[in-house]
Amino acid sequence: MNPYSYRVSLRATHPSADLAPLFQQLELTPRRSWRAGQAKPLDGGQGVYRDSYGYAELTPDGQPREWSREQIEDFLRAVHQRLSAHRDCLHAFAAQGGRCGLFVGLFGEEAFGFELQPELSAGLAELKLTLSFDFHPGNDA
Repeated sequence: MNPYSYRVSLRATHPSADLAPLFQQLELTPRRSWRAGQAKPLDGGQGVYRDSYGYAELTPDGQPREWSREQIEDFLRAVHQRLSAHRDCLHAFAAQGGRCGLFVGLFGEEAFGFELQPELSAGLAELKLTLSFDFHPGNDA
């Protein structure tokens, strides 16, 4: 297997809700967030955010994790186990029109691959979590 590294974050969106209670219930600190209707700071306040959005890093310190230290499937399995304790919260958020998911950034110098077992994919789906992958050729800097 060729070496790769990865970063994982939890991302949440909602048409209007304040996402702070969601992140508090999940025991996560959002790294960045805004609420629908809030002015966008970089365009001089001329526009507003259409949806509420927030994300929290799940890999320690938001730093890439090397596959040789912990393979991506093992890391995602641990995340699933941690978030399973918040199943009711995630289901309620989805029922109210929100969307939550795991965002995985993958970095590798060469071609690489991995496999996710059906039980892991089904477990994440049962928690109403999407799974997104973003591939970056080259180093992770």
